[in-house]
Amino acid sequence: MRAKFDELSLDERRAILVASDAKYEDIINQIDWRKVVLAAPRVVVPWLWGPAVLWFGIAAYTSAYLAGTFTSAAKRAGDRRSFWQRWFTKGDVPLPHLPPDEARRLFRFDVGGPEDGGVYIANPCVPGHYMPPAVADERLAQEKLAAFLRIASTLGAKKIDVKSGESVGTESGGDAKVALPAAAAQVGLNISFKSGNTFERQMVAEFGKPKTPPHVPEELRGWLDMEPTLRGMVQTRLQGEPSAISVNLHFGRMVDIGSKLTAKFASRGLEVGGSYHVVSDSRWGFDIEFWPKE
Repeated sequence: MRAKFDELSLDERRAILVASDAKYEDIINQIDWRKVVLAAPRVVVPWLWGPAVLWFGIAAYTSAYLAGTFTSAAKRAGDRRSFWQRWFTKGDVPLPHLPPDEARRLFRFDVGGPEDGGVYIANPCVPGHYMPPAVADERLAQEKLAAFLRIASTLGAKKIDVKSGESVGTESGGDAKVALPAAAAQVGLNISFKSGNTFERQMVAEFGKPKTPPHVPEELRGWLDMEPTLRGMVQTRLQGEPSAISVNLHFGRMVDIGSKLTAKFASRGLEVGGSYHVVSDSRWGFDIEFWPKE
């Protein structure tokens, strides 16, 4: 459903559909074979998320991150097509949508985006940036590590070592833990392993003497709201005179979109960015050595 984005809060547009008018018509007028087989019109569901459940199934209930978006869409719902169109077609998508040119003007996307007919998820830590749902968790895990390294740098880090790692996620459909080298690769941690899950303490970054006082760049402050560990690291460094700090970071799912809801998006003819990228849970310990404050 076309929306006035200047009237929507972030909570109401955490998921958006980028679609030209022609593309949107194609999407909503697809034959819904469930209705054809059942020979029944779309039922009215007596709760606010009804349109989302009808479009995406019970998976729509699994995401607290998108609850506000689905609820807002339900309140704005209104299908003005003919009775016969509503009877056998999929109908309005319960997401706010806008055409590609307007999307590029209002928001930021990865290179090449947005795709006409694509669903995009708001980045919780970078205002105005949207990502395909299939890659959101992996992208955020890598951005989290990058944010940690950059924040440490602007706080005056001299050297950062990784000292420990633990994989706590399991292989899909099994009980075996994900191999630690694979978990490291998922988050973008470039370290060497001796054999299996074994590695020795090693440096991951080294910095020259800072030219500015310790601070946090404005564009990275969203991570402090999301990650208490990073917030504590910042407060300790800014309010005290530590020469070194140990930090333990946990990586895993950051937005509860998941593979089931992503698959539902795709099954209804929406582009999601490919196959869902699962990010296994892992924990990593880092030691940070700081330059003295001046």
